[in-house]
Amino acid sequence: MAGRTTNDFPVQDIIEWDVLNWSRLMRYWQPVLEQLPRDAKVLAIGERNGGISLWLALMGFHVTCTDITDVALSAGALHKKYNLTGLIDYRRFDIVNDAWQPEQFDVIIGKSVIGGVKPTRDRSSSRNFEALEQAMHNIHRLLKPGGYFFSAENLEGSVFNRIARRRLKGGKGWYYLSLKELDKLFTPFRLAQTKTFGILPTFFSSKAVNLFMYFINRCLQPVLPKSSKYIAFTIAKK
Repeated sequence: MAGRTTNDFPVQDIIEWDVLNWSRLMRYWQPVLEQLPRDAKVLAIGERNGGISLWLALMGFHVTCTDITDVALSAGALHKKYNLTGLIDYRRFDIVNDAWQPEQFDVIIGKSVIGGVKPTRDRSSSRNFEALEQAMHNIHRLLKPGGYFFSAENLEGSVFNRIARRRLKGGKGWYYLSLKELDKLFTPFRLAQTKTFGILPTFFSSKAVNLFMYFINRCLQPVLPKSSKYIAFTIAKK
């Protein structure tokens, strides 16, 4: 049903962490998703706990929920909680190394996935930009002509973000993209539109602190450059 807002959904279960900032993806993507037929073939990648699959199923889509591990074990309980198991299938999928039949999906969607891929699963040193390009090539290949890829990814962000990651060791084991690298990843697509958000995180234990941080983000959003934001929300069309 069109016209629903973010608050109509169980946002905490869908987004999981840094909820106020990352839930902006719902605001950006939902108007496009609501226009698609509900029999569209949808692939959710890197799902782990199944939050994005939950959101799509609540909108009425039948979703193939995937991760590199057994995602039925990690996400199944959440989907059962909302009585949505009939709308969700589970498969293992490595978006760098697996070669599925091409041009079979109308929609592919992933939240904080591309920056974490690596060709050798147990070797963090194999994570590099070439691996990210291979993952994007495979995503493009799986989409039908005219299909959409919805991507939410971690950016380098401001100097503050980079220093905070180093001090908290939060940047270890992840590829934080520059805007230039992000643009390069989407070159195979006919159209790609990216919005950025988030200068300060909203993952603190205090709800009041998170609301304050989110307020600051919204105030600074129009005046600071895209390069200062640490989240990129992209809609790309093949």
